Amino acid sequence: MRLLFDPESEVTDEEGTTAVGVADQPPHQEEEGDAFDATRDTLIRLVAEYWHEQQESAASDQLIDTIDEFTLIHILEYRHHGTVDGRLALWRQEHVRAVLLEWLPRHVTVLPDEAAEHDAPAAVAALVDFLAAAGVLDPRSDDPGRLRTLAKELRSAHEEAMQDPRFMGPAKFWMLTAARNGIDVRNERALDRFLADARAGRVPYDEEQLAQVMENQFTGFFGRALDTGAGPVGRSLLQERALPLPVVVLGDEEELRRTAAGSGLLGQLDEVARWLGTEGRPVTKTGRLKVADALALARHLGTDRGRGEAAGPLIHLAGDTWENIRRADQLPMLRLLVDWARQARLIRVYRGRLVAVAGARAVREDPLALAVRALTAFPELRDPLLMGPAWDVPSDLYPRFDLLLTDVLATLYGMPAAMPWPLLWQSVRDSYLGDDGWFATPEARQGSHRRSAAELYAVIDLLAEVGMVTFERGTPAALFHESLRDLNEPEHPEPADASVLSDDSDGSEDLAVRDDVELVRLTELGTYAVRALLTSLDRSAPAVGDLRDADAPTLCAALLDEYDPASARAELAEWIAARGGWNSARPAFTEALRRTRLHSRRHALLRLLAEELPDGHGPEFLRTLRYEEELRPSALFMAQAQAAAAALSAQGSAGRDAADAAARADEDLDDREIALTVAESLLLMRETGGEEALLEQVGHSSGDAAAFATMLDVALASGHPDQAGLERLSRIDVAALRRRAARLGRLRADAARRHKSGGTRKRKKRR
Repeated sequence: MRLLFDPESEVTDEEGTTAVGVADQPPHQEEEGDAFDATRDTLIRLVAEYWHEQQESAASDQLIDTIDEFTLIHILEYRHHGTVDGRLALWRQEHVRAVLLEWLPRHVTVLPDEAAEHDAPAAVAALVDFLAAAGVLDPRSDDPGRLRTLAKELRSAHEEAMQDPRFMGPAKFWMLTAARNGIDVRNERALDRFLADARAGRVPYDEEQLAQVMENQFTGFFGRALDTGAGPVGRSLLQERALPLPVVVLGDEEELRRTAAGSGLLGQLDEVARWLGTEGRPVTKTGRLKVADALALARHLGTDRGRGEAAGPLIHLAGDTWENIRRADQLPMLRLLVDWARQARLIRVYRGRLVAVAGARAVREDPLALAVRALTAFPELRDPLLMGPAWDVPSDLYPRFDLLLTDVLATLYGMPAAMPWPLLWQSVRDSYLGDDGWFATPEARQGSHRRSAAELYAVIDLLAEVGMVTFERGTPAALFHESLRDLNEPEHPEPADASVLSDDSDGSEDLAVRDDVELVRLTELGTYAVRALLTSLDRSAPAVGDLRDADAPTLCAALLDEYDPASARAELAEWIAARGGWNSARPAFTEALRRTRLHSRRHALLRLLAEELPDGHGPEFLRTLRYEEELRPSALFMAQAQAAAAALSAQGSAGRDAADAAARADEDLDDREIALTVAESLLLMRETGGEEALLEQVGHSSGDAAAFATMLDVALASGHPDQAGLERLSRIDVAALRRRAARLGRLRADAARRHKSGGTRKRKKRR
């Protein structure tokens, strides 16, 4: 995930691929966390500054207090951690509802006497206002005015949610209870005395509410989803942050359609609906076909053949037996096909009859659309896949099968090479089967894991029959070697079929150097269908060509936040071609840059265009921007940075003084252009680091306050188009830099004297 002020912060491995894992955190998590913290702090400072300036320019009777930065922190934490995509600049109405009605009530405790200080709706409005004014609000966001209005409308509901016991933990409950009883909760001793009195039954509290709080803790501890009632149909408004997905190139749809048309399983799903027809067949009270109809359909489909040996441990799917059948559930292969067709919305129960859905005829007639429907419904089939007619021991995969399988498919999605099965299974085991160690012996746990691995293999093999997955044996790609060496083989079995359940091998051989490891990957049809599944779950799954019809601001935002350089180059080429060529497309890019008023974001976009525009248009575009008054400083600064980087590269030594290279890059600039570049660099440093960072950076590089003051004078007289930014620079306290420089000078001199004397001088004690 790329952050607003750091377009290079996406976490990738050395091969440039998206980090491998099913539900694990990406590698280098600390670095990504640090990048978010820096972005969050910068954004909070800029929002607060913008808010203050807006209030200063407002009428005196409209002045209100400074925006609450504490609440802003939690709002940005929500957008980064409590949403699927984590995009800080994309805001829709559902995000406003989620942060006000659930995230803040869950994560923030506001005492009764502090309510006026923490105006969350105003903080949401301020953030949206700033993003819109800075030109970085994602174009895919809802209208800023509507977002502000919604935040205001939700004020009462937000205040009620902040007191809702469903969102409380014990600490928040007792803090609020103590405050309501007049206790100063900031006084630790007073709070301890209150809690002791509460345990002794000497103070009143809401016992029913506490019971609700403790129930929430219990359900949360065991990983069950809490039905908060805040969202639609009582569901939670929050979503789990997902790993970013790579950009893919989709196969030709006609070729994919021909592949799907050759799938026997997809043909059977179509045949279920065709056999039922719009008249349908009667069902029992449980919604199953009656025995006679079930047997007739089973014979029509040939479910006695089933999966055969490929069923593995899912023996109920090996093939139906048509003798002594008393109810439809005794035909498990038929049940799978019928349930699959129902989940795919090809058939449904209507007025006591199981009928074909008339509106799904177009889907059934298009093999590619049918494949997408089938794959999207597949994670919901845990009952027919895992339970069978009568399981003595339920599958360990059953409790969270839908999430597990979706994560497996998301892991395979866009992989540059086939993934070793042991590594894929390790991710599943660690993410979904880790807690059984509390209740099982190592031997029992190993046996359970072997069975689960074989079951998952058999489930994925069903998708292989549809043509969406392939299994093959071979040498793993180099990018997987290190992870494979870290595997503990006995804990990570590699089942190719059901025979692993009785395998006595300890599997101690080195997988990374073997040439017969089981490898799994999605086919082009699988990639197409999995992408549809992920987008149905609100995951961002970009593909080259998606943005062909988008406007330029949407294109630029998506390229910065979601695309790697090669994919961005391909997307730009398609976008330009769709508009008739570069000359027709260029004005749109210029306008997109003009609308982006945040210096750091504009520089990121300008760098992207300069480096990735096809057919050599990038450098030429950068040169033409020197004649656009509003964009001229950014273009000059970028050109100078590129020239300096090229000079350093040509020198072959990264340690050579960069100032010499920058000086050579300055030779083509006149005095005003140099002044504009100085101003742009100061504005950029102040924007991303604040005045303190600016003083520190410039003071350190220039050596003294006088040099910085000269730079500041040059910038203020440059005529830079960002007049508001120049006004902020004019308010910088240069004297502070002088005092800091003097203080540092004394410290350095003192250190030099100590070094020269060979030790630390002892100070005389004061009397």
